Amino acid sequence: MIEVIVPWRGGCPHRERAWEHVRELYPTEWKLTVASPPEGPWVKALAVNPAIRSSSAGIIIVADADCWTDGLERAVEAVRSGASWAVPHKGVVRLSERGSEAVYRGEPWEGQPLAERPYGGVIGGGFVVAHREVLLSVPMDPRFKGWGQEDHSWGLALHTLAGRPWRGMAHLVHFWHPPQERLARKWGSKESKALFHRYHAAANKPDHMRSLLHEFASTDQPASDDHRP
Repeated sequence: MIEVIVPWRGGCPHRERAWEHVRELYPTEWKLTVASPPEGPWVKALAVNPAIRSSSAGIIIVADADCWTDGLERAVEAVRSGASWAVPHKGVVRLSERGSEAVYRGEPWEGQPLAERPYGGVIGGGFVVAHREVLLSVPMDPRFKGWGQEDHSWGLALHTLAGRPWRGMAHLVHFWHPPQERLARKWGSKESKALFHRYHAAANKPDHMRSLLHEFASTDQPASDDHRP
């Protein structure tokens, strides 16, 4: 079984419109789980980690609700064929509000106005496809609060402890919403920046990375979820 886990919290009409569009693009035979963290600051890990533990799927896709890529099925096949984990996309295309609305109306994303120039994506963000056992052994860090550095740090941990991912060449299309409050465009907060630097220092050092993960082993909490029929 394949399960898509989407960390989610409502409240932004632009994000809700993106999710309304994106959720219809997944194959109907895949189980779709919307996982929410507890009340309080947004902590992606507190949505993702409990949902992975509760899953009975052999292959899990952790997917952001405001993105789509046509590379997902190839990434799933790569994991089925032996890759421990996979990243389906290579570059990120961030559509403007006008470009997003055009796609919602049924137009192709190619040629639509962008919010910024395309760039290489962060491994660990957008979409991660993996065997459930891999994600259980390399959980996302719940000490990242708000937005910023949690995905990149998770990608470093997965790369260090699960090996190099299979990497697809598809585009990741990001649908517009107002930016989240953060320290700067690159950094979410001083605390997240400092913790990310620890992940960066532990990259390609399995013992150091495992020690870093052990620090939060008992801190993530159950998340609520709902399932698409």
